[in-house]
Amino acid sequence: MSLLKKEFRSSKRNMLASCVEHVLNGSFLQKIKNIFPPPFSDVKLRSDISNVVYLNWMIPLDKIQHLIPEGIQVDVIQGKVLFSILTYRHGHFGPAAPKGLRPFYSSPLQSNWRFYIAADAKLCKEPTVLFVSNCMSSLPYCLGSRLFSNMMYTHHPLSFIHQCIDGGIHTKIDPGAGSAADLEVICHAIDEWKIPGDFLPISTHPRELLEKIIVQNRALTSQALNLSHIATISLDFDFKEIKPLKIDFFKSHSLYEIVDEEECFAFQIPSLTFFMVNEKKITKCFT
Repeated sequence: MSLLKKEFRSSKRNMLASCVEHVLNGSFLQKIKNIFPPPFSDVKLRSDISNVVYLNWMIPLDKIQHLIPEGIQVDVIQGKVLFSILTYRHGHFGPAAPKGLRPFYSSPLQSNWRFYIAADAKLCKEPTVLFVSNCMSSLPYCLGSRLFSNMMYTHHPLSFIHQCIDGGIHTKIDPGAGSAADLEVICHAIDEWKIPGDFLPISTHPRELLEKIIVQNRALTSQALNLSHIATISLDFDFKEIKPLKIDFFKSHSLYEIVDEEECFAFQIPSLTFFMVNEKKITKCFT
């Protein structure tokens, strides 16, 4: 499975799945979405997220160069690129207003995989992340994101686990026959921060390193050369609640050749509030 693959493939093979794939992957839907602004473009979305696990690696540029869309410049630090996976439980994810409807929105699991755009890249003067892959446990949310937004080319795995068990956190994403990336991680909280050597050029202080990884103002999805979509995002959380994590088990066929020799810097945010708004199309080159 390619992390850049945007086409939707169902986790189960049947006639209905083939019909859904035909609609979502067809050129007609994409043309309509490029002509008319998707319904959620100017709607402020909110989610009260819980149990956010960040897995972070510094990866040599030559290992991930093929994953970076042409025309986009990622942040390279001493020959390495920061790569992050965020996995979490949504809390009533949907439009922020009216507030009275929020309890009716679902709370699916989601996993976002991303790189970081260079600070001096054109059109990205604010901290910006590049989405390369994401999946959700809810099929309706997955299909809705593909029909009504250009930001999230969401995949739907066969099964998705993200839960606390006996003091540890277990995450498992099984794509089945689908297009989601696979992942299994078991980790637990520790008392002290340990910054891997490859992260020290960013900062030797945990708080500064966490700010670099977490505090991002915009998110970018590349659709084709010189055609991307970008949205404003924000997170409301307390730095004091963040806990360092130690990885006990890690497995991912999708990531094996990328992170097999790199040390992971992991941490957990127990809760945060997420906002996204103002999705728009960009047709200029970033480099």
